[in-house]
This record gives sequence, structure tokens and C-alpha cells, in this order.
Amino acid sequence: MRIVISRVDAGQFPTVRLVASVVDASGKAVPGLRPEDLQLREGNLPISPTVTLASLVYPVALAIVVDTSGSMSGRPLVDAKAAMATMITALGPNDQVAVLSFNATVRVVQPLTSDKTRALAAVGSITAGGDTAIYDAVVGAAQALDGADPTVRRAIVLLTDGLDTASRNTTASAVARLAAAGLPLYAVGLGENLDRSVLQALAQASPGGAAYIAPTSAQLAGLYTALAEQILTEYSIEYHSAATALPDGAIVPFELSVSRGGVVARAASSFAIPAGHGAREAPASTAPATKELTPAVVVTADDHSSSWVVSLLGAMTALMFVLWLYELTLYVGSGQRRRVLALIRDAAVEPEEPTRATVLRRLARPLRGLGGPLLRILPARFLEQMRERLELAGAPISEAEFIGIRFASTAGFALALGLIVFLVRGGLESAAIGGVFGAAAGLSIPGFVLGSMARRRKNAIRKALVPTLDMLALSADAGLAFDGAIAQVVLRWKNPLSEELRRLLLEFQMGRDRRQALRELARRTDLPDVGRFVNAVIQADTLGVGLAKVLQDQALELRTKRRQRAEELARLAPVKMMFPMVLLIFPALFLVILGPAVPRMTAIFNLH
Repeated sequence: MRIVISRVDAGQFPTVRLVASVVDASGKAVPGLRPEDLQLREGNLPISPTVTLASLVYPVALAIVVDTSGSMSGRPLVDAKAAMATMITALGPNDQVAVLSFNATVRVVQPLTSDKTRALAAVGSITAGGDTAIYDAVVGAAQALDGADPTVRRAIVLLTDGLDTASRNTTASAVARLAAAGLPLYAVGLGENLDRSVLQALAQASPGGAAYIAPTSAQLAGLYTALAEQILTEYSIEYHSAATALPDGAIVPFELSVSRGGVVARAASSFAIPAGHGAREAPASTAPATKELTPAVVVTADDHSSSWVVSLLGAMTALMFVLWLYELTLYVGSGQRRRVLALIRDAAVEPEEPTRATVLRRLARPLRGLGGPLLRILPARFLEQMRERLELAGAPISEAEFIGIRFASTAGFALALGLIVFLVRGGLESAAIGGVFGAAAGLSIPGFVLGSMARRRKNAIRKALVPTLDMLALSADAGLAFDGAIAQVVLRWKNPLSEELRRLLLEFQMGRDRRQALRELARRTDLPDVGRFVNAVIQADTLGVGLAKVLQDQALELRTKRRQRAEELARLAPVKMMFPMVLLIFPALFLVILGPAVPRMTAIFNLH
């Protein structure tokens, strides 16, 4: 397992953004990584970065370059075109692709486009014949990507089966062009008649590049599929640098590491602090600071100033009235417009206590080594139940960290309560009984906290479900597929349900069976409403029913149930209010009303 850092952006220092991927020994992307699995250190300081899936934040601009010299004719070119088509099909709806071919000259078959149909047609039109100009092809691909948005992730995938025989550019000029543009190059060599050192030099010209060798053309499909998975499962890592005291141009090193199944992979890199963002020295003061005493100014009010204030208040009142009318007109119009405004207002669910989750991870991280050995001896049934509870809570910490917290809590409460009982009452027997009760409390408290987090998360998902279904239905009405509709929800909202949909979208992109992925979504949320939504989507997919109508019906049904649930809670409110009124409010009322009469009645009875 290794980490590939393909992009480092310090243009907005002290905010630094990285783009990295994690691949196994065969070059395939490692699936199922969680943000907490990635750790970052700047110098010797641990950093808490924000980790998201890069394909949901930064689209891809990809230049696919293929050698069409005479040696590629026949079966090699057919397999190469099939592999390129597989990669193009795997790209997302917002990604762009350019198709280039080269022999003695470089030809842009299809400029950058997000239309996958045009790109596939361009791949199908490629023919073979002529010499080989690898360096010219590299420079041409870099030029084809110059028109892409600077914020997107750009990369070149180049396939060749021979040596350079016709380039006007040199190896040095091609390497310099890649390094200046910061474009990672994935160089694929086909066959044995290759200059591997040249391919390796081109791939290493900028961070994130790599060279691959396919002995036969039949292996190209698997290689291109692995490359597509690596590009689509890259992670965007953003953090706030602690090197704010360094001057412009200073080099700041950092290390990114990932831990998975006991295996740790690390990758080191660095960035230079851009000009104008480094620390500046304050100019030395040559004169002592002096204070000037200003005389008090007496302001007298007259009729003119009073009328001016009244006029200003009147203008502000009129402005507020106009703004209120404008807000009122926003709700007049088509039903779809009103629904969109309702979605924007109602679905802005904040993420669930991010500060508390960060503190919990920091407290649990030192206990990971304590819980790791205990995982090997605990029963499998217990571990399975623990994994399900952690998933319901949103996986705030790992299994080893939770076991470590439980062990430390049990030991800490047992020692603390045993010591308190021993100091208060004395005797080892009393201390042992106190320790037993403390151990029971320490063992139970982490489970109660985890259950509380799971309940809050389920309530947040239930609250966000109806507006999410409305957004999915509107997106489907607009012509988007189910995957595209989910991507719109993930891009616009930040709540526990959008995080689950982000994971569902990633599983779709990784090729997992759609029905199985949807049922896993229902299992992870453990909500009947989500289960009904999943069953409706699966049934519509099976029967070929229009998805927009199904989602609208689901949203209407859930909104009706939510209203009925609110009415039921409102009917129960008087019954629940009776107990605090009888126990707390009525005694106070009786004391206030009857209290003054008690001394008088006591005096009357004393007289007789």
C-alpha cells in the first residue's frame, strides 16, 4: 500500500490543499477508507485536516493520449481503444476529457469536453500508421489541458508501444513542460520494445505521476480501470498550516500517512510559502508613543438634527417594508419554485457537533494501542454488535479506540470509586464493593454516550430525509439520472444523510451492485422511512417506473407521517405537562395563596 500525492496547492496560505490517492501493491485504489484513517503531520506537529472525496469537490480534466504508429495496428489498437472507452465511461458528469493521438505528428481528435458520447466517438475514429513522437505528444497534451479550469484536477494518461523516433521536442523540454504545469503523467508502456527510463522520467516530472508496463494489449483494460478508480477515489485534504511565522519562500515539509489493517503507509512532500503570505516584521518605532488629550465636544440638539433623525428612521422603515414585500413575492410563483425555496430553507442541517467529534478522536487516539490487542480475544458476536452501533453513530471512532475507551473508563471508575469509598468508610471490603460498582458504571457509560450519538444522528437523518427526497425528485424532473441527483444533494448539503449518500455514490462509482449498496444504506441508518425509500427505488428500477414520480410520492408520504407524528406529540403534551405542574407548580401556588392564612388560623385556634 502506498500514497500518491498528485497536487499541493498553497496559493491561499495558511490554508493548504492536497490531492492524494491510496493504492495497493498492484496499483488499484484501496476502497473503504475513512477520513480518520488519513493522518497529517507538518514538521513534528500533528494536524487535523478536513478530508473529502476529491471527485465531489474538484472535477477531473483528463487528456487521454494514444500511440497510433504503425506498430500499434491490429489487435493492440483495438484493445487500447476498448480500454480508453472504459476509462471515459467511468468519469463523472462534471469531468472533462480530451482525446489525442500521435504518430509522427500529434492530432487533437477531441478537445476538452464533458460530452462522453463525443469522446467515445473520437476514440472509435482513431487509426494507426507512421512513426512515433512521444515528446511532442506530451507537450501537445499539456497544451490541450491549458484551457481547463485551474481549480480542477488535471492529468495525462499516455500509451505507447515503442521508442521516440520523430519528435521535434526533447526529453528535457517535455519534462520541463510537465513540471511547469504541475500535471501528473500516467505513462503506460505496451510490449517490450520500450525505453523505460524515458517513461519513468516523464512520469516523475511532477508529483503523482507513475509508469506502468503492460506486456500484452489484453492487460490494458484492467490497467486503465485501475487508473480510473485511482483518479476517481482521490481525496481532497485541506488544513490550516502552523508555519505562519516563516517568511515568504520558506519550504514547509509535511507527511501524510494512512493506517489500514495494521499496515501503515507514508508519503512526504513540501510546499513553498507564496510571496505576500509569509510573516512580516513590524517596523521599529523610533519615537516614543505619546497620548494626545482631545477636548470634550459638546453636542447640542436642535430641531434640524431631530428632523434629520426622524427622516432617517422613516427611510429605514420604508426600506424594511420594501424588503418584506420582496420576500413575500418570492413565495408567489410556480409550485417547483416554492419547493426549491423550501428546500433551501429547511434542509440546511448542520453537521452533528464537529467540535465534539474532533475532541473525541483526540482523546481516543492514544487508547488505540490499548484496544487493539483486546479485539483479538473478544467474541465475534460482540465485535459485530459493536461495529453496528458504531456505524449507527456515524463511526466517530474506530473499533480499537472504542474498546480502549471502555477499558480505560472501567478501570478509571473502578479505581476512583473504590478509593472514595475507602477514604470515606475504610475497609478493603467496602472499597472492593465500590470498585465493582465503579467498574459497572465505567463499562456502561461509553455505551450510553454512543447510543445517544446514534439517536441524535437518526433524528438528523429523519429531519433531512423529506427535503432530500424533494431535491432528488426535482433533479430527476430536470433530466438527471439517479447518480447525478445524489451528487447534487451531496454537493449542496452537509448533514448525516448527505454523508451516507456520499458513501452510496462512491460505492456506485466503484462498481458495487446498486441493490446491495441501497440495502446497505438502509441497514446503516436503521430507519423505517429510509428502508421504504430504498425499497421504492429498487422497485422502480426493476419495473422501469419513472423515478421522479416515485420520489415525489415518497416525499409526500413522509411529510404526511411527519405531520401526524407532530400532531400525536402535541396531543400528548398536556398529559406530560400534568406531572411537573402537580409536583412543582401547584405546591408553589398553594404556598403563595394559603401561606398568609396559616398564621391567622393558628392564632384563632390558640385563643380557644
